[in-house]
Amino acid sequence: MQLLKNLMVGLNISILAIAVLLGTWLTVFAEAEVSSFFDRQKALDPLIGCAPPEGWSVYRVHNGDTLTNLADQFRIERTTLMSTNCIESDITPGDIIYLPVLEATDPSPSCGPPPTWVLYPLEDGDSLSMLAERFGVDESSLWHANCIDIHTVLPSGMSIYGPPVK
Repeated sequence: MQLLKNLMVGLNISILAIAVLLGTWLTVFAEAEVSSFFDRQKALDPLIGCAPPEGWSVYRVHNGDTLTNLADQFRIERTTLMSTNCIESDITPGDIIYLPVLEATDPSPSCGPPPTWVLYPLEDGDSLSMLAERFGVDESSLWHANCIDIHTVLPSGMSIYGPPVK
C-alpha cells in the first residue's frame, strides 16, 4: 500500500514537472511568434518601419511640420497619426511618414488672387493662419486667392499670393 502511495506521489510530481516545462515552452514559443509577427509587419516598409496603412500615402516631413499641424491638416487625431506611423516622440525634417489621402477638392473656377496681390515665398514654420494674421486677412481669403484648401501642405520655399504689405 505504501509503495502504491509513493508511486502515485511520484507520478503526480512528474506530471506537474512536465506541465511546467510545457507551459514554459509554450510561453516562449508564443512570445517568439508575436515578436516575429511584428518584425514582419515592420519589415513591410523599411523606410518607416511600419506596415503601410490602406489609403494613406508616403510623405517626407518638411521644416516646420509638427505632428499636431499635420494631424489638423489631415483631420485626424494626433495619436492616430503617431500610432499609424509607429512614432513614439516627435518628427523631424526628412522623416518619412504616412498621411491619409484626401479626396481632391475641385477649387471654385473663380479662385485666384485679386489684381493687387503679390507672391510671397514661404519660410520655415509659416502657416496659413499665421500669414492671414500677418496680412490682416482671413484664412479663407488666402485659400481662395491661392486656389488651395485647409488640407494643402505648405512647404518652405513655396510661394503664395497675399496682399501687399504696407
